[in-house]
Amino acid sequence: MDMNDPNTMASSSHYRYSCNKSKSIPGLGSHDPKYYNQIITKLNLQAREQLRKDLLLDQTAISRSKKKRVLLVDDEPDICMVYQMVLQDAGYECISYTDSVKSLKEFRPNYYDLILLDIKMPVLNGFELCKKIIELDRTVHIIFITASEVYYEQFRNQHYPELCKINYIQKPIGNDELVRIADMIVANSITLD
Repeated sequence: MDMNDPNTMASSSHYRYSCNKSKSIPGLGSHDPKYYNQIITKLNLQAREQLRKDLLLDQTAISRSKKKRVLLVDDEPDICMVYQMVLQDAGYECISYTDSVKSLKEFRPNYYDLILLDIKMPVLNGFELCKKIIELDRTVHIIFITASEVYYEQFRNQHYPELCKINYIQKPIGNDELVRIADMIVANSITLD
C-alpha cells in the first residue's frame, strides 16, 4: 500500500472512518467494554431481583403450608386423645404423650410452637418436665393444664418460683376455648400474662 498514492489514501481513510463509526454506535455491535459492563450489571440486577422475589414466594408458601406444632403431655389417655383430635381439627399438628419421661426423651428443641402440660403426672410431674424443657428450648410457649389451680399455684410458688410466669388452663376446658387459646398464643407469640 503506497501512502503517497491519493487513491490508496482515500480508501484507507474511508476504511478507518467506517471502522470508527461502527465502534461508536452503542448497542449495535459496539466493542466498548463499558457498554458490556453496563449490560452485564443490568442483567445481574434483574436476576438478583427475580431470585429475591422467588425466595419470598417460596417462604410465603412454606409458612402457609407449615402446620403449627403442639406438644401435649397428660397422663390421662382420654384427655390426650380428645385434645389431640380438637387441635388437629383446628389445623395443628399435635403430638401427644401420656408418659412425661418418654416425652422428655423424645423432645425436639425448636420444633414446637406450643406445649400443653398436665401438672399431676407420675415419675416426672409437669413442673419438673417444664424446667427440663426450658433448659432445652427457651423460646417455646408452655401452658399448664390442671384441675387444681389454687393448690398448684401455691405449690409452684413455694417449690418452682422460676416457673411463676407460666400460666394455667383450668380443666375442664371446652374445645372452642382450647383452640382459641392455642390460636392466640401461637399467632401472637405471647403468653397469657
